[in-house]
Amino acid sequence: MAFKSHFTARTGAKAGGGTKGSSNSTYGRVIKTILSISDPDCKDSSMLNGVFYRIMKNESDESLDTAIADSVKFAKQGSSTFRVVPMEGEIVEITSEPAPNSPTGKVQYWTKVVNVWNHPHHNSSPDTKQPNWQDRLLGGNKEQSTINPLQINSGDLLIEGRLGQSIRFGGNRGSNLDLINSANNGKPIILISNGQIETKEGDSAIYEDINKDTNSIYLLSDHKTSLKSANNKRDSYDTVPLASDQYIGNQVLINGGRLYFNAKNDSAFISAKESIGLNAKTINIDADSYFCIDAKNIYLGKAARTATTKEPVILGIQLENWLTTLLDTLESVANAMSTATTPLGGPVTQLIATGPELKAVVGLLKSQVITFQSKKVFTE
Repeated sequence: MAFKSHFTARTGAKAGGGTKGSSNSTYGRVIKTILSISDPDCKDSSMLNGVFYRIMKNESDESLDTAIADSVKFAKQGSSTFRVVPMEGEIVEITSEPAPNSPTGKVQYWTKVVNVWNHPHHNSSPDTKQPNWQDRLLGGNKEQSTINPLQINSGDLLIEGRLGQSIRFGGNRGSNLDLINSANNGKPIILISNGQIETKEGDSAIYEDINKDTNSIYLLSDHKTSLKSANNKRDSYDTVPLASDQYIGNQVLINGGRLYFNAKNDSAFISAKESIGLNAKTINIDADSYFCIDAKNIYLGKAARTATTKEPVILGIQLENWLTTLLDTLESVANAMSTATTPLGGPVTQLIATGPELKAVVGLLKSQVITFQSKKVFTE
């Protein structure tokens, strides 16, 4: 949304006329918001999120000096739980409410930002008679013309931030939200988005897009999304699970440029009734103490799972014992060969010559058997 186009096209009257609300309220144009206890105009923490303002009927008679003039008044934050801090130039409703520690005293509170432009990005409506009003627009923050309001459906509750963040509580069918159709109309959804798609202008109402929004969390009850998976390799499955844009049902989807889960005090767990699928260019698992996998069958590689004849791994100690017994037997044979004699007591020259050679080979093989064992990987 471009403020200039909104301001020139939609306002036929001069800004800054006197305006009053109910008998207990009036309206003021914000000239400063207190955001820090270190602000020189902040006397104590009760002033945080409060605003200095001018009542609109008086504001054109004063210059917008940085110093707080006599004509400027202060209003405290009206809500203790829901904070929407107004920006300079926005119009707020001011009400008179009970003062702290005083049963009869009254102080001023600002309760809401007036929805001048019907837009979440800003609703600034400055007094253009004031000098240098352009420099003070939005408190010096830059207006962004590509931030759009969201399209609301019947019965929806929308919370929209100024910079393209939103939470939608919905479920009723609308004009273009492809999550909802005649089959799941009325089923609840919660859509959380941070950073929306960019448009050429910021006026038209748009819907969330799980593939194009910067970050998304979708909580669905009986819905199918258009989410495109970053990686579709599923060779470890006998029956490939439904893709992210095909499954219909109760599901939670998280989509973003990078996901980082961190359990700073205890453990992190992922538990599923059917399967947990991990697919990426590489999958890396590091552990400080040990890494343990347990299942009825463990297959290393797609072919290991699909082969007609399964190839089991070898138990290291069992193989070592078997090879040691075999080599001990061969060593005994080598010793016997070294002293072989004929039935008449004469030496068997060929065996006697070969016996020491066999014994030497057996001794070398025996020294190598233990080196075959991994010091890190073990199996049952």
